[in-house]
Amino acid sequence: MKQIYKSIIIILFFISLKSYSQTQEAIIYFKDGDSIEGFASIKNDKIKFKISADDKADTWDYENVKEIKFIGFDIVQTYEYIKLNSSDDPKLLELIVEGNVCLYKEEKVQFFTDPNITKKTAISTHGTNNINNYAYQTEQSRELFYVKRKKDQYPTYINSGILSNWKKTTINFFADCDFLVKKIKDNKYGFNQINDIVEFYNDICRE
Repeated sequence: MKQIYKSIIIILFFISLKSYSQTQEAIIYFKDGDSIEGFASIKNDKIKFKISADDKADTWDYENVKEIKFIGFDIVQTYEYIKLNSSDDPKLLELIVEGNVCLYKEEKVQFFTDPNITKKTAISTHGTNNINNYAYQTEQSRELFYVKRKKDQYPTYINSGILSNWKKTTINFFADCDFLVKKIKDNKYGFNQINDIVEFYNDICRE
């Protein structure tokens, strides 16, 4: 009976999911001001980096690295090590908007036990020898957004959800720009336009 109840209870936990889990051309920037071009990938807030594609990768983290830029055909994506609070180690967040206020994004995967997954389905997916609690889990990706002024020690989390009020948090953060606050209160901007909100502040309301 306990096992039946366990399969019904939804278990939530988060694991960092980075876009660059495969090796890509990149430039790594160190805290001492140096930079090196090569190939890199990201996993669990650590950087696997090598000078050439055939080299063995070294592992780097926030102790020495400031940021890393991945070079694509028509886009450059930047990830910075940002400390979210006083207790946790810095995390690699993607820089979405840069300016007096920066917008960062963290991608995560949410795993939870799905009571609709039958043993037959689990076996067909994972095989008979790999049936455990994880075989009955499904995953859902989620994006977390943070805003941070250059002078701020830690960023401000602004996501929308049951336990968070993005509008209240955003209005408080941008309280020094009455025009922008009014636009948010009048629903001229929604949460999905957080990029536009930050860009508007940097262009119109910056000090």
